[in-house]
Amino acid sequence: KDPVLLEVLREHGQILITFDRRTMAMHAGQLTRGGGGHAGVILFRRSVSQMDYGRQSRLMIEFWRESSGWDWLDRIEYLPRI
Repeated sequence: KDPVLLEVLREHGQILITFDRRTMAMHAGQLTRGGGGHAGVILFRRSVSQMDYGRQSRLMIEFWRESSGWDWLDRIEYLPRI
């Protein structure tokens, strides 16, 4: 389940990268509002195909260069950035 996954990832300092725009952002927000928080979530927008691994990789590399020094606690970002 999403909340459990987010809690485990928080404990290990792991950012979640997913296509689950429908529920993941909602659960991450609930954890943050409840005081538990999460380690960070990156969501691919609908314009990125789940099968287009090349585009996903390019977006992640470009984003990593931009965001490597950011504080990711309770942060949600969407790719591609608009």
